[in-house]
Amino acid sequence: MDNRADFRKYYRDAHSTDLLTDREKTLIGIAVAIVRNCQP
Repeated sequence: MDNRADFRKYYRDAHSTDLLTDREKTLIGIAVAIVRNCQP
């Protein structure tokens, strides 16, 4: 498996949890983007 495939598996696994709501996952993503200074 190449690195992209590894990341995709990790990403799917991380988002498949039922411990966080979709809203919480979105808010975490926004917070990370702000902290990382990502441009829209």
